Amino acid sequence: MTVEDGALLLGAALTLLGYALVVVAGFRREFLWGVINLVPGVSLAFVLLHLRRARLGFIVSLMGLVVVAAALYGGADRTVEEKLAQHDIGLDIQMPVTRPWDEELPNQALVRQIEEETGEPLEIIEFDPFGPSTARPLPPAESFRLAPDGQRVQRAYREAIAAEWGELEGERVRLTLAGGAVREGNLIAVTGRSLFVQQVVQGGHVAFEYRRDDVRRMEVWDVEGASPRVQPRPDPVEELPEPEVIFEELQTTEE
Repeated sequence: MTVEDGALLLGAALTLLGYALVVVAGFRREFLWGVINLVPGVSLAFVLLHLRRARLGFIVSLMGLVVVAAALYGGADRTVEEKLAQHDIGLDIQMPVTRPWDEELPNQALVRQIEEETGEPLEIIEFDPFGPSTARPLPPAESFRLAPDGQRVQRAYREAIAAEWGELEGERVRLTLAGGAVREGNLIAVTGRSLFVQQVVQGGHVAFEYRRDDVRRMEVWDVEGASPRVQPRPDPVEELPEPEVIFEELQTTEE
């Protein structure tokens, strides 16, 4: 049970307790008022006319309603909807205010599509390339290429050949540097001498430059079993020199 669920139960208990106190106060005032107070909503008339007698129950009920509202705002509404759905009761609790997690992100549809393809929820992980942690961040949404509708694909790192490095700008890559250090990030630029990789650090994004000569291996996050984006260049074939002419054409003369 979460804190929100516990607060929901506490708020509901306070609300019922306060309502029961109002009903008891009604019976003490007059039997007819006690019967009237048994009808939810109508008991407000007794509270307005006999506030002095009903104030304790009214205050307790009001406190319970505040706790229930806070619990629903904190996320207990999902628990209520799930419990009712188990009994085939469809209920969508609408919040009067928008909560932070209810706002649609610009790439919300893309995130949901990726989660359906991978079968796992995406997580936002702060990654410090110079930190002692060995945890690897999940590839960001920008590195995914959606598959055709209805087709599920598996993705994994594959080794990228040098000829295709220039075609991988914007992709998630993993570099193995001289000395064995591993760096992950988004490849944002490729030049003849350097690679520029954007990595997430605390406070934002930083682009790091790595010399081509220091990169021992590059891997790209791609569809499992995918081929390189470009075909490897064939090794140049050394041309053999033309053979020297040994025999010259004989010229015959007519006698």
